[in-house]
Amino acid sequence: MQNIVPILMSILGIYVLSLGIVSVVLGRTSFENIPLFQLHAGGTASVIIGVFMVLLGSGLKERTRISWYVAIFLILTSILSILVRIRGFSLIYFDTIGISVNILMLSLLLRYRKEYIFPSRINYLPIEGKLALAAISVSAVYGVTGTLLLGNQFAPPIHDFYTAVYYTFVILTTLGIGDILPVTDTSRLFTVSVAVLGIASFLGAITTFIGPVLQQRMSKMVNVMESMEFTGFGDHSIVCGYTPICYDFLKNMKSMNVPIVVVVRDMELATALKNEGYIVYREHADNIEVLRKVGLKKAKNVYI
Repeated sequence: MQNIVPILMSILGIYVLSLGIVSVVLGRTSFENIPLFQLHAGGTASVIIGVFMVLLGSGLKERTRISWYVAIFLILTSILSILVRIRGFSLIYFDTIGISVNILMLSLLLRYRKEYIFPSRINYLPIEGKLALAAISVSAVYGVTGTLLLGNQFAPPIHDFYTAVYYTFVILTTLGIGDILPVTDTSRLFTVSVAVLGIASFLGAITTFIGPVLQQRMSKMVNVMESMEFTGFGDHSIVCGYTPICYDFLKNMKSMNVPIVVVVRDMELATALKNEGYIVYREHADNIEVLRKVGLKKAKNVYI
């Protein structure tokens, strides 16, 4: 039974997605007793949740721990989005089915929760990356919620979910289109706060995700240049790796003017050794090709 959980989640996602599309497209045509704002807000949420449920199938198939938590969150928000579209307890037929299937999926996930023990790829994301994603998400929620609460303080007024999302992302990305303007001091201060959050979170995300890529490319370029320098090396010593007990040894070798090449992978350690005047090649020391690049054949000694 546990093996069909990913399939059921994908099917549930398609169903929730369909409910959301019907609510948004038909509007008051079929649900005249439900306020338009409820239909749009709940319907849009169902569309987003449905898409994520379909995409979540692969994570549940791999039985990752984070996929279990995300699935529980999506199911609870799916039920909430359905309740937003209805008034009181007058559930329509399709929403009743939707809530029932959500509850079934919730019970299955709770029953087989011990099966989801494997780490996810996001676990290897640096803490800065997780904080950047969280900052963007919080900024978006803050912007949309605040825009809806201050709806009458804009020109034209904002009373629907779509316009709130549009305005929030225009401000977060600092596009400044100007078709919607804050007309009170409160709404202006709110707009400024959203813009500041947007700039800070997006700059943080760019620094976190693009910075390491640029750093890696620069590191490869530096390694190529250093490899060219090593072609003329001879009678030098190669030190593979570094530990604190190597410090005195390197210091003594340097004092005797013995040419040394230290092969280490860690960026911070390589930078520290370079700052102390050592020749450093930043790569894995257990790779024979790397050792050849630093002049293994011409080396006098190799220390492992």
